[in-house]
Amino acid sequence: MSAAVLTMGPEPPTPANGPDRFARLTEAMGRYARGDAAAFATVYAVLAPLVRRTLRRFVDPDAADDLAQRTFLRVHRARHQYRPGTPVGPWVLTIARRLAIDESRRAHRRHEVFVDALPEPAAPTGDPIEATEAIDAVRAAVDALPETQRAVIALHKLEERPFAEVAQALDVPEGAARIRAYRAYARLRAALSGFVSA
Repeated sequence: MSAAVLTMGPEPPTPANGPDRFARLTEAMGRYARGDAAAFATVYAVLAPLVRRTLRRFVDPDAADDLAQRTFLRVHRARHQYRPGTPVGPWVLTIARRLAIDESRRAHRRHEVFVDALPEPAAPTGDPIEATEAIDAVRAAVDALPETQRAVIALHKLEERPFAEVAQALDVPEGAARIRAYRAYARLRAALSGFVSA
């Protein structure tokens, strides 16, 4: 008669998800800090999803993706300051949180400037109640935009800056600024479709 061994409880950790992963991460970051660019792939593969999840608690998903890229850019620039053997995750997440806090502060300032810069509408030629409703709808639609899109609209439409300057002011590539503007205008068109005559 053969004896079967039954085990209860969690499976033993595998290299992909166990404590070894953190040891490998720390070791990879040490190699990356010493100049091994290929080691960055390990650091990024393990930490990028965690960084994005963390950032989404602070900002909208589009901004979280942008901030995640900026986080790893900062990690790259600061890699020589990394002290070998120290936990990598908390170090990278601290960088991400600080960027999110800075972005939140900037977004708050931009939103105040944007709302203050909204022009007062021209004197209504039709029904004043409809005009007031339209103004309220525009403000509500703008307020409903993600901060990243509001900022592009404020710089491009209200300040009449070209996309190259908008991109520089927001510290993003010009293509990203154009995409944000496109998405913002599409959202505004959808939100205000009842007020625009065809």
